[in-house]
Amino acid sequence: MKTVRRKRSGQSAKVADSSLTTFSSDLLTPEEERELLTSFWDCKSELVRVLVRTFNRELQASRPPLEPWPMAQFIREHCTDERCEVMAVKRLRDRYVHYKHRLASANIRLAAHVAKRFRHHSLAYSDLLQEAVCGLMQAIDRFDVSHGTRLATYATWWIRQTLQIAVARQSHLVSLSPHHLQELGLLQQESEALAHGGKHLPSPQELASRTGSSLEHLTHLQTATRTPVSLNAVLDDDSDFKLTEAMPDTGTLVMQENNERQEALSFLMENLRPRERKVLDLRFGLTGHGTHSLRQIGHLLRISKERVRQIQNRALEKLKANAERVGWEPTLLLE
Repeated sequence: MKTVRRKRSGQSAKVADSSLTTFSSDLLTPEEERELLTSFWDCKSELVRVLVRTFNRELQASRPPLEPWPMAQFIREHCTDERCEVMAVKRLRDRYVHYKHRLASANIRLAAHVAKRFRHHSLAYSDLLQEAVCGLMQAIDRFDVSHGTRLATYATWWIRQTLQIAVARQSHLVSLSPHHLQELGLLQQESEALAHGGKHLPSPQELASRTGSSLEHLTHLQTATRTPVSLNAVLDDDSDFKLTEAMPDTGTLVMQENNERQEALSFLMENLRPRERKVLDLRFGLTGHGTHSLRQIGHLLRISKERVRQIQNRALEKLKANAERVGWEPTLLLE
């Protein structure tokens, strides 16, 4: 039994040293967390120093300040697989990933707990949990161990912030940036303040002056966040009359107008001479055979270009006179 226990303890120690360890979600004590965060910070600082020292020509100009977030961004951008071929860089990168995953595993329950508070929104819980983990990983990258606070306290704000942005983006048909979401929240606060204070709904001009935005930008933001209406929505609760039945069929109207225009044009062209009808047909493509230039029509009819122009102008004058006589708009005939 002692031999078996020794083998198991040796195996567990070997697994703990590997960067591919599958961590449990056991919580850390404050002392364990402080020690792990200190090791994570030391590893991060050493990894940045080794990268800059090893690839001095390439990375010296982009060396980050000794702050958690710039250093994490530097590692994410410059610690590539190609540079990890250097054994010192690979060893530090594996330790860096090991510490980061251990911190994330110890706080995964916190991410799941905060994500449950947003389950009444439109996002599925699996998507909420994924966003919460992204917020947790960002909090680990940004956390400063010298502040003296618990990681869970700091990470809760970042997890909630990430979830709020994800839910807000999903709540609108148009994807909004965090800046626009902040403007939308300020707009909602000012609208509620004016409504409660003045006992009336504020006008767009009042909201624009209170928020410092232009009226055009305010209108654009309100339009982008307007609640969508289904075309199958019932207009009246007492009937089955749907919104689609009240909307005009623009395609049918356009087709009807084209047919009426074609019939009117055919009627007016009956009063023209055959050569005049032929010139207009070739010039404007009335029968669907395409348009032709004056020179092309003259070549087909074996007359000069100027003669074709004269026939065309005379035919158009006749059409205009005939349309005015019957009370039609002459500009609608050849559009």
